[in-house]
Amino acid sequence: MLKRITTLLLCLSAFSIQSFAQEAKHSVSEDVYIYLQAGPSTQFRILGSVKAGEGLTSLNESSGDFSKVRDSQGRTGWIRSEFLSAGPSFRTQVPKLETALADTRAQLAKITAERDELAGASSQQQEANISQQRQLESVTSENERLKAQVSTLQNNERFIWLKQGGAIGGVGLVLGLILAYLPRPKRRKKNDHWM
Repeated sequence: MLKRITTLLLCLSAFSIQSFAQEAKHSVSEDVYIYLQAGPSTQFRILGSVKAGEGLTSLNESSGDFSKVRDSQGRTGWIRSEFLSAGPSFRTQVPKLETALADTRAQLAKITAERDELAGASSQQQEANISQQRQLESVTSENERLKAQVSTLQNNERFIWLKQGGAIGGVGLVLGLILAYLPRPKRRKKNDHWM
């Protein structure tokens, strides 16, 4: 609560500082339709009326409850200070704010659509990545299986060569032994007879 009161006092002090600035821009508050008086009271003649929200320039002169102003038509007169508000009128600000709001909503809709599109693309990319990861795992598994099969075939081939070499060696050994123990034919002596 104290924070709100402090904030309110700061806003009011900022408002009062702005109201003392020379040639400050003011406007008639939204809920009134007031008369521009020739002097600082309702006893002076009426110079014209000022529409609510119309821009006024404060001439930094005040007397009692009245402030001296110049309207958009160049007329100088007095109006009640309570009907004077600093800054532009809500009637001029609201259309600008509505336009800005519409632009912001359009930008938000565009950004949301882009985000949704990117999310869809991201989802598709994730699905493609998962599919490729599965394919990679499958290919890696197949590669490992084939490597194991090649290794087994190489070992089998070596074993076959070893068996064949051993068999050939064994057969050669047996033949050598058989040939060594076979009776040798006797040689005929050569006669050196001359006949």
